Amino acid sequence: MARRILMYSGGLDSFILKYLYKFADDECLFVDVGTADCRKERQLVETYFPPMRIISLPLAQWELQNKIIPFRNHFLSLVAAQYASEIYFGFTAGDTTLDKDIVFQNQMSNVLTYFASGPVGKMPLSVNPPIRILMPYKEQTKTELVRAYLAAGGDEEALDYVSRSCYSGEHVSHCGECRSCLRRFVALKLNGIYRGTEFKKDPVYGLREFYLECVRKDRNIKELQEVAECLKLVGLS
Repeated sequence: MARRILMYSGGLDSFILKYLYKFADDECLFVDVGTADCRKERQLVETYFPPMRIISLPLAQWELQNKIIPFRNHFLSLVAAQYASEIYFGFTAGDTTLDKDIVFQNQMSNVLTYFASGPVGKMPLSVNPPIRILMPYKEQTKTELVRAYLAAGGDEEALDYVSRSCYSGEHVSHCGECRSCLRRFVALKLNGIYRGTEFKKDPVYGLREFYLECVRKDRNIKELQEVAECLKLVGLS
């Protein structure tokens, strides 16, 4: 069993985490869950990281209208545990689903470690080390993650053409309307690297409603402040 593996989604967060933590392609795992947007992400992975591990896991049948797949990261953790004892996810502060929080991290780590300790639970940890879920940027927002990437010398243009953060599977570019696109827009805009070319529709038009949603859903306070700052930056405050 390898020491570590990165769950690579093809999105902004996992792309940056791969860069910052110097994950080799063969230390990354892309799981094709069969959704339309995942197929677009797989195309990017196969184009830019052809040695990356890719497996198919048909979870699309359980995708909800809001694009959430219940227990998605539980499934992905079980798959990743076949490869490594340290499983990295690119979760950030604004993520709100429960399978991206500290409780998920602790409980899933314990469950995986227990069931990896041998067929009857007797194998010593010296043989099978504890399996850990790691979320190194869980306390940071996407804006802070992009800032760290740029400070480390990351190529800002690569964010445009190598990573994809969009729930739509209808076209290669970003739709500019979904929540994932809006969060990406805020991160790029506040870091001064938004070019206005990667979104099919200008995200500015949905930014105010996204802010109101953040308030209603009591989203992470740092992300809420960043959306408010972005509104001010584009003259909509």
